[in-house]
Amino acid sequence: MTYTGRLPGVAPTPTQHYYPPLAWNIQMQVERYLPMPGEVLVAAGQRVESDAPVARTSLPGRPRLYNLAQFFEMSPKEVRKLMLKEVNSRLAESDLIAQKKGFRGKQFRTPFMSILSAYDEETAYLSLTPLPTPLVLEAYTRGIVAATVPGYGVKIDLRANYVRGAVGLGGERHGVLRAMVTDPSQTITPESIDTRTTYFILLGGAMITAEALQKAVEMKVRGIITGSIREEELTKFLEYRRRESFYRVGKNGWRFPADINVTDSPLTLVLTEGFGQRPMASRIFEMLTGQNGLEISINGTTRLRRGWQRPEIIAPISSQLDATRNPTDLSLTTSLPQPNALVRLINPTYLGVLARVVSLPQRRHASSSAADRMVEVEVGGGRRLLLPAVDMEVIEQY
Repeated sequence: MTYTGRLPGVAPTPTQHYYPPLAWNIQMQVERYLPMPGEVLVAAGQRVESDAPVARTSLPGRPRLYNLAQFFEMSPKEVRKLMLKEVNSRLAESDLIAQKKGFRGKQFRTPFMSILSAYDEETAYLSLTPLPTPLVLEAYTRGIVAATVPGYGVKIDLRANYVRGAVGLGGERHGVLRAMVTDPSQTITPESIDTRTTYFILLGGAMITAEALQKAVEMKVRGIITGSIREEELTKFLEYRRRESFYRVGKNGWRFPADINVTDSPLTLVLTEGFGQRPMASRIFEMLTGQNGLEISINGTTRLRRGWQRPEIIAPISSQLDATRNPTDLSLTTSLPQPNALVRLINPTYLGVLARVVSLPQRRHASSSAADRMVEVEVGGGRRLLLPAVDMEVIEQY
């Protein structure tokens, strides 16, 4: 099948698929698109592995300006006589572009491989454009190519177990999961991370420390899934002490970097319960330990504003024989929590906190929509809260 529902030259926007935060044996679709036109490398109906290239393109470089008059301390007219390269010249790193000879001679060389894209004789401004960077888009998860989008990418169908985390950082990675603990209340210690964990995705239980994360980077661990992290430990790991890009969220006072780039994190971290010292929810831990020794895909991307996105864990199921549970009801994404349901709170104040639904108080106005419905929940320590249903997501419904 070939997808054609887009305007020519316009990159498609991935469809927002909403799955329950904890889902067993569900049918999923993952969309993989290039940021700009390129070449699709697979065909509809083809089975792909996580590391299979599905599309490729070249990303153009961003031009950089240099003031040669200022560099040589000469007028633009005089600088023109020093130029040794012409516009559109392809340049290697350290190629000589302009040279002033004599006792106080000076040379301007190319700082990187580039094209001399422009030169203004009136101002002596030089523009260098980096050579295009090849980009190869991987499948990210194994499955069957359901459709191709010419020039941009593919849609991949698969059956999988799925977990949505509370917060995380780092980009898309895939690898074999290795359980490092046997109980959701246990933590991954720095001493347990050694050469035997290299290239694995590690599963912990409770909080993680900056020291353990740094050791994981040194051992080339691809990712870590665990319950929580204290704010000061995340700050220490990312070395954000001198940054001012933090914003406060909620009354509990934890903070999160407003914009963490993928390159800021050398590994991917997925926290199922958020910030603090919280053990992983037992149901989530049960699912993930069942994937021990199998390949999974993770994405730590978290946006709490401007295009909401939360981290995810995808564990593909090879065949129906491997599906040990009945498929999760996908209507849980829109269902109103019922008494005794296990829910995760997603409002800024209690992000990631697990709670048990106690009751659904009567609405004062019959015309109130389901989105306005209030739910009474009980959190740790027996404390009860009254929150809107839209501030929670159902993990298990009874």
